[in-house]
Parts: sequence; C-alpha cells; structure tokens
Amino acid sequence: MTTCYYLRKLLAQSANQLQSFIVEGAGIVADEKSDINHVLESLYLEELDISLMARDLEVIVQLQTILSRSTSTSSQPLGQLAKVERRIFWILGLKKTMR
Repeated sequence: MTTCYYLRKLLAQSANQLQSFIVEGAGIVADEKSDINHVLESLYLEELDISLMARDLEVIVQLQTILSRSTSTSSQPLGQLAKVERRIFWILGLKKTMR
C-alpha cells in the first residue's frame, strides 16, 4: 500500500472530524482527493522542509500500519495509534475535532 493511498484513505475515514488550522488561502486543504505532494508544497515553502515532511509522513504511515495490525491482535493501547494519527494530520495542516 502506498503512502499517498493510505493517507487518502485515512483522510476519507476522518473527513467529518477534520479541520484545517491553516489560514484560509495560505495552502491547499488536504482531503481524500488531494495530491499530497501539492498539499505539502503549498504548506511548506522550503524544499528541504517539503522533503522532510514527505519523508516523515512515509515513516509515520509505516508506523501507523504496524500499530494498527498489532492493536488488532493484542491489547496494545490505542493511545499510541491516536498520537501517530494526530501527527499525520498535523503535518497536513489538519487537526481532529470532536463532533
């Protein structure tokens, strides 16, 4: 499963709970149809920052995939999974709200 596909799936699953914290018009708001590269390019101005955030997302998505599998087969706390998810959304300029 590619990182972009996984991110789009996660964004679709959480769509009604996500809110952008970026000033309106300052960047592309990520959703399940977004080109993740364009979102990162709109949020981070420096090429190095864009590359670092893209790499961070790749690593975090791998971690979340591992945590998701392990929580379904053991009693590992879901807190770690939620923390990783929050980090993914934060990188994309989003926060999860309680609705």
